[in-house]
Amino acid sequence: MDQQCRKEWLVSLLGWSGVIVFLSLIDKLHDLWVPEDDKLNNHPLWALQEWGLWLLFTPLLFRLLSQAADKHQLTKRRYLQICALLFINAMWCQALFDLIVLNDSIAYSLLYFAPVHALAIFSCAFIWQRYLALPQTQLVQADNADCQMLTIEQPEGAMQLRFDDIIQINAASNYVEVCTAERTWLKRATLKDIETRLPQQMFLRTHRAHLVNIQHIARVRLKSSGSGYVELKSGRVVALSKAHKHSVKARLQQVA
Repeated sequence: MDQQCRKEWLVSLLGWSGVIVFLSLIDKLHDLWVPEDDKLNNHPLWALQEWGLWLLFTPLLFRLLSQAADKHQLTKRRYLQICALLFINAMWCQALFDLIVLNDSIAYSLLYFAPVHALAIFSCAFIWQRYLALPQTQLVQADNADCQMLTIEQPEGAMQLRFDDIIQINAASNYVEVCTAERTWLKRATLKDIETRLPQQMFLRTHRAHLVNIQHIARVRLKSSGSGYVELKSGRVVALSKAHKHSVKARLQQVA
């Protein structure tokens, strides 16, 4: 099990354990506070019965999303398909559990849990996208798998640069600087637009103004302030911001 899988399981375990403990505590405090006739008198494990299912389904959701992202297949349609698949399976597992253990009807369970399981799916997907997705993972990938080239418009006509030949790309107002070993090319685009056109496994962002080809990185140097810089094999130095240093180190460890 790699580091990403362990992180997904840890987030799931800690997150849902916290939810279950919190709900159980609130339930007990409610019963201590209200008159006897208004007490809920829930089973001590009621929160685990209702939400424990997600201790297993959440890491599965995380893994499916991560695998799709790794293969550059995480389109909006694929995202919705994964969430829908987990939602349907969670609903039926919950309904069967309630039928067998609690003798509740399937129709009642499906009706009762539909909104809460939908909320659970939404929350888990948000947490994955915000905290667990690998750096620069996008819902819509424009990987250019069939054409490993970046088009550069020139007065004499468009030309193609191979991704392998690009060392770094820098933001320059309404343009980007596409740097190769031979020269620097200007292209009218934003760095964010360019980032979606590049293969994720090859390029990473070190700073809000810089994208770097992983193949050309020699080493990373950190400063006491928390920021740092990336030394390239060509001798160039690229800024490394605090916001991106952890993702850069993680990506470099993966390809090492």
